[in-house]
Amino acid sequence: MKKIVIGSLAAALVISGGLTINALADDDNLKISKSQNEKLIGMEKAKEVALTQVDGKIESVELEQRNGKTFYDVDIDAEKSKEYEVRVEAYTAKVLNIREDDDDQDDDDDQVPTNAKLITEAKAIEIAQKQIKGTLSEIKLDSDDGQFEYEIELRTAKGKAEFTIDATTGKILESELDDDDDDDRYDD
Repeated sequence: MKKIVIGSLAAALVISGGLTINALADDDNLKISKSQNEKLIGMEKAKEVALTQVDGKIESVELEQRNGKTFYDVDIDAEKSKEYEVRVEAYTAKVLNIREDDDDQDDDDDQVPTNAKLITEAKAIEIAQKQIKGTLSEIKLDSDDGQFEYEIELRTAKGKAEFTIDATTGKILESELDDDDDDDRYDD
């Protein structure tokens, strides 16, 4: 009789322990799925938040992830030739930090003349997304030999897609799909 009671008690402990572990695992899965369901604030909101901190013109916005944090890195050209980098948390819109960029490179060739007729960022993004479906992760207006162009990076189901689009005409100058399955050791 003692063997039956001890056996029954052991079985009950194993079953209840399994249920407790399963319940804890379900709770962890709930936390994981909640964090995966959070929505990014988007680049427009990140730019808006950054401009409340630093007055100037947006130079570039990039979605980055470091040390388990996801944030937008917003570069702003401010008064008196100063440049700032504002990091905005990608889910909460909280400003993580602001720092003056000590980049001493001469960016005068990247200044857009006031009479330049350029397509908008939104139009450049639309052009890129017509080529491949993806989520915008970076956009930058740049000057190459006096020609203004948008450098756009999209995250796709297959990897990352990069586009260079003429900022005057909207023509795609370059495009590249970096498949996550390929070996990047030999890419230039």
